[in-house]
Amino acid sequence: MFAFLRRRWFLICITLVIVIGVYAGHQGSEEILSELKQFIRPSWLTAIVLFLMSLSLNSEHLLTSIKKPGPLFLSLATNIILVPLIAWGLMPLQLTPDFKIGLIIMACVPCTLCGASVWTRRAGGNDGVSLMVTMITNGACFITVPFWILLITSREIEFDRFEMITKLFYAAMLPVIIGQILRLNHRIAKFADQITSKLGTIALVFVLLMVLLAAVQTGFGIQTSQLGISFAAVAIVWISCIAVHVTGFVLNMFLGKTLHFHPRDRIASAFAGSQKTLPIAVFLATDPSMFGNAGIPSAVFPMLMFHTSQFFIDTILADRHREKYLLLEEDELAKREAEPVSACKQ
Repeated sequence: MFAFLRRRWFLICITLVIVIGVYAGHQGSEEILSELKQFIRPSWLTAIVLFLMSLSLNSEHLLTSIKKPGPLFLSLATNIILVPLIAWGLMPLQLTPDFKIGLIIMACVPCTLCGASVWTRRAGGNDGVSLMVTMITNGACFITVPFWILLITSREIEFDRFEMITKLFYAAMLPVIIGQILRLNHRIAKFADQITSKLGTIALVFVLLMVLLAAVQTGFGIQTSQLGISFAAVAIVWISCIAVHVTGFVLNMFLGKTLHFHPRDRIASAFAGSQKTLPIAVFLATDPSMFGNAGIPSAVFPMLMFHTSQFFIDTILADRHREKYLLLEEDELAKREAEPVSACKQ
């Protein structure tokens, strides 16, 4: 039981935080939400989370993905281009404007800073690919995210493009750069490698704080929404979130197999290509300087659905791939051992 809780503590906590936060926001007042916003600053928390995760990323592993760049390019294309296009196709099905915007924002943000590598290693994949995709997508998000949001939602909402680019640069790209620069110091890099799991835990705690703010804001948005949010709207957007993630994963795996990538590279490319980070998404939806009072209080709801769903789904996918890959390795090893025996008999 203890081992189960240790492996699944974040999934359990994020589920409880979402339920409690949405309920508190639905029953609370605007004053409570304002006080919470004073305590939880998405821009600062995003910068801290990305810095901590960047500090724990061992860039030496990145060289393995550069030698054979095929899986890397496929993963980047999936994360930056394919996933937003899939979400764009599902956008007309959404029953509320907030859910439309939330789904698109979630699909446009970069790869997770810790999740892709964690699930890649769990599946026995090549974490060099996931690390490189993580670095590139997060480093370029201040360009790619505004591009997609402008292209897809220009008729739905208005926002300050320059303000979004500037905010994303300081909150997302700069912390990643600083973290990697600090790793150039041998002592700092060695110390960070020794406490990688602790850095990841601290980062996830900050993510939970952001999720709490997002959940409370969602609950308050449901309470004050004039349009109302039906069960059908929630069900459709949740199914859409799962469809976006799973479709991106499956298409990436199919293309990787068609291009004859190694199984370790295929699974790494699929995870990094289909996973999306929550901190930047919540930051975009909750920071008042991004969309101002554009009237999208429930846009964070699809983000919470997407992020929570991908954790559960990818845990199952990683475990199944690892079992399949280990069996494949055992079969190949058995064939190699049998070859000398067959040659001797002949």
